[in-house]
Amino acid sequence: MFSIRQFRQDDADDVRRLFAEGQRQFSAGVERELEAYINDTLAGDLADVSRNYLQPGSNFWVAEACGRVIGMVGVQQKDPKSCELRRMAVDIKWRRKGLGRKLLDTAEDFAHQQGYASMILSTIKPLQPAIALYEGTGYRLSGQTEYGEVTVLHYGKDLLSVLNRPGGGRS
Repeated sequence: MFSIRQFRQDDADDVRRLFAEGQRQFSAGVERELEAYINDTLAGDLADVSRNYLQPGSNFWVAEACGRVIGMVGVQQKDPKSCELRRMAVDIKWRRKGLGRKLLDTAEDFAHQQGYASMILSTIKPLQPAIALYEGTGYRLSGQTEYGEVTVLHYGKDLLSVLNRPGGGRS
């Protein structure tokens, strides 16, 4: 069993480890580009999660089991009506057990509470399990960019249409 809770400063090393491991597991053929991306991220927003995510309109959560961080997800405010899903990762031993969906639900619940009309996210083409989760929960491809040899896919979801559907709730 796992639980999801807000990030604490003593989670920082585990969060950085989980992010780097998760990216490397999908790096076959694009190792150089993904290592550059990993290093940029570790020196960027994941260098200080509290400063970059634990601010009004944003948040960061970890999932843990047996005292170990096994998943994570962040939300950052883009503007008063939209936010971005960031840094979602699940430990390889915990994939396909519903944890990714629970992390996504946590992020979307927060977005709804903040009154965001939309959520965007970016992922890379090799992360097919993540893409399947996003598309299966109502995210729509809005574009793509190239990061060297890596294709970055951009998705968005209209959160208000989900809330205003008959029966309400998520897809």
